[in-house]
Amino acid sequence: MNDFGYHESTLVPWKVFRHELNQVHPISSGLQAMALKSTIDLTCNDYISNFEFDVFTRLFQPWSTLLRNWKILAVTHPGYVAFLTYDEVKARLQKYCITKPGSYVFRLSCTRLGQWAIGYVTSDGDILQTIPHNKSLCQALLDGYREGFYLYPDGRNINPDLTWAVQPTPEEHIKVTAEQYELYCEMGSTFQLCKICAEHDKDDSEGQGCPFCRAEIKGTEQIVVDPFDPRRTHRPGAHSASASNASTPTRDLDPDTEVSD
Repeated sequence: MNDFGYHESTLVPWKVFRHELNQVHPISSGLQAMALKSTIDLTCNDYISNFEFDVFTRLFQPWSTLLRNWKILAVTHPGYVAFLTYDEVKARLQKYCITKPGSYVFRLSCTRLGQWAIGYVTSDGDILQTIPHNKSLCQALLDGYREGFYLYPDGRNINPDLTWAVQPTPEEHIKVTAEQYELYCEMGSTFQLCKICAEHDKDDSEGQGCPFCRAEIKGTEQIVVDPFDPRRTHRPGAHSASASNASTPTRDLDPDTEVSD
């Protein structure tokens, strides 16, 4: 596996990182490399830390189309505003409150690194900002467009069509033990209720962690859990498990958490 030159280190020179990244995701030109560096090198010190690389891969997931996603969102998309703060986004969209509801911009969240924040003007002329969870930004923008929320990037009439950039992920079949399969079957029953009060759902989170074990969610994918059959090690099944999309375009961020951007 390519460790991108890190080995035991936490940061590497840009030239080393660029060479290693190019082995997996070809960089077409020197100009593209300069633009890429300006996005990844958050500290502008000509070194790329594994933390910065992690932030970049989270922002422009999925991995298989990493640089293509970066070009679409950070290079050519008119709605990209990089590191504007919460208040700066509100000020930028203010002029569209009356004349152009549906105007939107998106930025890198400075308080939640590795996540995007989308600011948009509602049909009532309000300005809301939301952080999409459990989906790529391309998917979030596409969903928002279809629902009538994200129509005009930074007030412009032409909104890039991201349909081609969102590829359906093939389902992966996984094998489970009898105990694991029983656990999946219990989901949706009292298994999901608090064991103390037996009333409130325990599978409740804001999209940051697993609703059951509370571990941080770093990515999601569609899977199919095949029914357990002791006579066969693998059999196509009908029980599907997938992460739900917890965000909605109408969720407003708390200004207290974003104003410090």
